[in-house]
Amino acid sequence: MRSKILLFVLAFMLILPVAAHADFLEGKKSYDNKNWRRAIVLLRPLVEQGDARAMVLLGNMYLDGHGVEKDSTEAFILYRRGAERNNADAMLATATLYQTGDGVPVNTHLAILWFERCAKMGSQACAFFYGMHQYQGSKGKTYDMKPDHVAAYKWLRISARGRGNPKMAKVADTIAEKLKTELNYKDVEAADQAVVEWSPTKPEDLGPLPEDLLAADKNEAGEEGADPAGAPKAEDKPADAKQ
Repeated sequence: MRSKILLFVLAFMLILPVAAHADFLEGKKSYDNKNWRRAIVLLRPLVEQGDARAMVLLGNMYLDGHGVEKDSTEAFILYRRGAERNNADAMLATATLYQTGDGVPVNTHLAILWFERCAKMGSQACAFFYGMHQYQGSKGKTYDMKPDHVAAYKWLRISARGRGNPKMAKVADTIAEKLKTELNYKDVEAADQAVVEWSPTKPEDLGPLPEDLLAADKNEAGEEGADPAGAPKAEDKPADAKQ
């Protein structure tokens, strides 16, 4: 009897991920077909189960007001939850909203840290935007960072190797070639070698989340205050569909 119970539990554990994947595919199909009401019905339970892919799609719907009232704060919360689960699309969206201040207070430092984290995982887009931040630097109300053209060259080269977006790869390569003419040849050689040897970092090796890093820095500096990101808390809001 006990062996039968164990077999049932094992079968259930094997079937559950397959069923969840099938539900996501149906939800994505509805999303792609702009059947927003059905997409919500299918995606919301997956979000509650912790499916980062569903969080991204539902976040997109809140950001654009498709099938729900437009709510960039709820979109950020969903993206941020997906980013915690190391979903590259969610990390890219989280970084972007931190940079633009849409749904969350502007925090350039956190935007850069999320772009970096995502780039290390192998995202072509995040490598490009992280490289551009290194290229341009940042001087603003929330964060100052000096340009680092060697680091920019490296990450733009990594982005240029990506196959997901040929146009982005071409732009990254063009900027990298421009930078190459401005850098010391030894720095270029070292960066090129680093690109050759580079491989994506495993999620478990990425270390603390960006918000935790900034909180730790503040604690070490003896500062007190609120959440360093000023981010909204991850509390779900109703996802009532539009008529």
